[in-house]
Amino acid sequence: MKKISTLLLSLVIFISCQKKEIIIDQEAMTSLGSKYKNEFLDLAKMYKSQIAEDSSNVDAYIGYADAYILLYVFGYLPREIAIEEARNALNEIEKTGVVNSEVYKLSGVLSFIDWKWKESKQAFLKAIKEDFENLSARHWYSLWLIAMNDIDGAMAQSDTIMSMDSDNNFLIGRASLLYFQYRFEEMKTLMFKSIELDPEVPWSYDWLGMAYNGLKEHDEAINTYLKAFKLSDGTVEVGGGLGHALGDAGEYEKAKQLADYYTVAAESNYLPPVQRSFIHIGMKDYEKALELLEDAYNQQSWFLIFMQVEHWYDPIRNDRRFVNIMEKMNFPE
Repeated sequence: MKKISTLLLSLVIFISCQKKEIIIDQEAMTSLGSKYKNEFLDLAKMYKSQIAEDSSNVDAYIGYADAYILLYVFGYLPREIAIEEARNALNEIEKTGVVNSEVYKLSGVLSFIDWKWKESKQAFLKAIKEDFENLSARHWYSLWLIAMNDIDGAMAQSDTIMSMDSDNNFLIGRASLLYFQYRFEEMKTLMFKSIELDPEVPWSYDWLGMAYNGLKEHDEAINTYLKAFKLSDGTVEVGGGLGHALGDAGEYEKAKQLADYYTVAAESNYLPPVQRSFIHIGMKDYEKALELLEDAYNQQSWFLIFMQVEHWYDPIRNDRRFVNIMEKMNFPE
């Protein structure tokens, strides 16, 4: 009897120590986030119909521009399509002569995306001066500050946002700033709250996965990223994080599965090269990562804005090719 009990205990311990098989959702991977891409496009169409009814509707122009900015920031559409649509909307607003906090904010976002550091800062400050409670403008300004490596300034803006954010709309925004400061435990707390408020939002799991990854809690990071990936319908911005987490955990074959698929898919689809580079950094394939980052620079990619503070770049930060890109970005001193 004692031998049987010992055998059963050994079997339980053996089973509990087995790693759960990692299965990347193939349907989501091939979808490339089409669900959310279509949702943002539908949003743009709604605003476009409002503009058709009233060509002086400034709020509709702003909504239309914001939808296309999201399509670009999430990596669904390239700059030459998404940002041109947003910029055209701003041009139409300027024709109306209307100037308010939201217009200043839109101008700031587009200048930020264009790497016009001084102009974007000035526009964000005007937006905040015009409307102290424009939390969206403050959030964008906090991203500007963190991108310039002004940690204290970014957190001061975030503190103001959090003091007024009664609806918890900026939990993920706060977590993004904490991420760049390695404050991963605080990120986890915020994302648990965000998930509790709405367990179907993929971006909460995305940032939670980053927090787990930063803490080297690899199993939790991968499982969380797999959920984010599925919920996001395979959005490549999330896929890049999943691939990086897989590589960090030593799951090179699974990371390579994503990287290889994206290499093929990029031949006929726009896929943000920076996100793909994160997978190769996780796999320690630094040559390919640098090649993708050079492509990203040539495309004036949104994701390069955070080069100064993104710690996933640390393994290649001192490489001459990376330094060259940083120098060409012309970040303010």
